[in-house]
Amino acid sequence: MSTIISYFIFLLVLLILTLVLFIGLSNIRLI
Repeated sequence: MSTIISYFIFLLVLLILTLVLFIGLSNIRLI
């Protein structure tokens, strides 16, 4: 059970980092 939770948290963090990176690149292109 703990392994599944850890894996889910890892995917969630990875998704957040991807969104932040994508937004950052978009802002750089807009500027």
